[in-house]
Amino acid sequence: MPPHFPTKGAQGVRFVYYPDVQVDRVSVAGTFNHWNGDRNCMSKMEDAKGWEIELAIPKGRHLYKFVFNGEAWILDPMNPSVSEDGQNNSAITVTEDGEVLIRTNEISKERPGYMYENFTAIHSPEWIKKSVIYELHIRAFTEYGFNGLTEKLDYFKEIGINTLWLMPFNEIGLKGRIGKYGDPYAVKDFYSIDPCLGTKDDLLLFIRKAHENGIKVIMDWVLNRTSADHILTGSHPEYFTRNERNEIYYDVPNREYFAGIQFNNRQMRNYVIEAMKYWIIEFDFDGFRLDDSDLTPYDFLSEIKHALQQVKADLILISQSYDEYHHIESCDLTYDGNPRILIRDMSDGTITQNDFMEIYNSYKYSFPKNARRMSWLEEKEQSRICDDFGEKLAGPAATILLTLEGTPFIMMGQEFNERTMETWTSLFDEYKLNWNQFDTEMFEHYKFLIHLRTNNPAFWMGELEFIRNSEEMVLSYTRQYEDSKYLVLVNLSKDCLYVSFENNILASEFSRDSENVIYRTGKDDRRSEKDSSKLRIDSYESIIYKILQ
Repeated sequence: MPPHFPTKGAQGVRFVYYPDVQVDRVSVAGTFNHWNGDRNCMSKMEDAKGWEIELAIPKGRHLYKFVFNGEAWILDPMNPSVSEDGQNNSAITVTEDGEVLIRTNEISKERPGYMYENFTAIHSPEWIKKSVIYELHIRAFTEYGFNGLTEKLDYFKEIGINTLWLMPFNEIGLKGRIGKYGDPYAVKDFYSIDPCLGTKDDLLLFIRKAHENGIKVIMDWVLNRTSADHILTGSHPEYFTRNERNEIYYDVPNREYFAGIQFNNRQMRNYVIEAMKYWIIEFDFDGFRLDDSDLTPYDFLSEIKHALQQVKADLILISQSYDEYHHIESCDLTYDGNPRILIRDMSDGTITQNDFMEIYNSYKYSFPKNARRMSWLEEKEQSRICDDFGEKLAGPAATILLTLEGTPFIMMGQEFNERTMETWTSLFDEYKLNWNQFDTEMFEHYKFLIHLRTNNPAFWMGELEFIRNSEEMVLSYTRQYEDSKYLVLVNLSKDCLYVSFENNILASEFSRDSENVIYRTGKDDRRSEKDSSKLRIDSYESIIYKILQ
């Protein structure tokens, strides 16, 4: 049977599915229909074996699954592109002409994809390129609200964090609330501050002190929905989406405590933009992280960017999406979940060293030129990295995160191997980070890497070149900007290994000279190598060299 990738059809994107079990009903659910598995039912094809449907889907990155018999949700077996969000969805990108792009590992610097060849990302301020972003929820991070954050500024300075991302601190709706506090993303009033976190003056003081210490502050903005009892649902019901019974609702299953924003309403758009301006003008926030921005119209994202830059020229927008088109007009960063997936797969032998390089580059050259991604090991919908990888692998994973391209972000507690937070649902009830679990060795590891990154343009502006080595479980690459160059080696294996660089003389020379080492996590006692032409690298060790030009 020939492959049946999603393709451009007469009426939109054509999906074809050949099940390997008996099914009575098949539908397609994805970001384009708010993950509703009952909405877009496929029809049987003439061969009575396959199922098909054509859907009018707007341009951009879309995730989806096939749903059969209303129960089983499966990947598209014919589509090799799986989402990098860690949630195992099939992925496509629809162009402005309705063509369907599917990322494959064949995309590379020599054979770039459509978006890289035809588009360049918007210009972003230097500070976001240099950023290491730290995400936190105030109530979970400190029991003293904004004042507690102000007191923690020395902690952030010590580790080197230069950008803080505050999860929603607005008042949370009561209608349909789950847990004591409810979902922090169910915002009742865009202009409000949850009084249990402090006052307006407390927040003003925190941001002023953060700026005095060279730390930018980003606000988490819930863009496409509000709480079901938002202050406008009664006075302006036309601002919200309606179901077939003309009731205000949010068109995503199992989210009854939300109300969806009606983007077609001009007044609602104005209201959202004015509310965002308020936080810049009154509090001097430096940017917004846009929650679920993959469900927001492109023209509204562009409108927001233009309006807010009139207020603050170097303000940035972070899109919680993996959408190539968000880089063209509106957003400075999109999400990049590849580090977590690639490190895990390489460590367990699912992919080789060469696969890591190919997959990494296939994403890089699928995005517009100069597109900057926000890379992560942990984010609010994923488990802790030390639980998923184990504590020993968490160290080399951090090395890779903080020395690769992009802008890295760290989830609160990740830097000291905190393990009690599960997902953002932990925040619905009484939850605090377990500071008694503090792993000093991991903290010092993050501290060195963050300071190395932020103080050396090679890591936030420089070129990345992967270097093939003799061990499949060791990743090696250089970062270079002008005359500053570093060589990074990371062992993802539990075994001590002996590494050589047969095709790279420079790497071979510098890796054998211990005087070039500026950081390593293994034993100080470098016992004699079995072969003097090879480098010994300990279990889960990271080694960083500074190469003198």
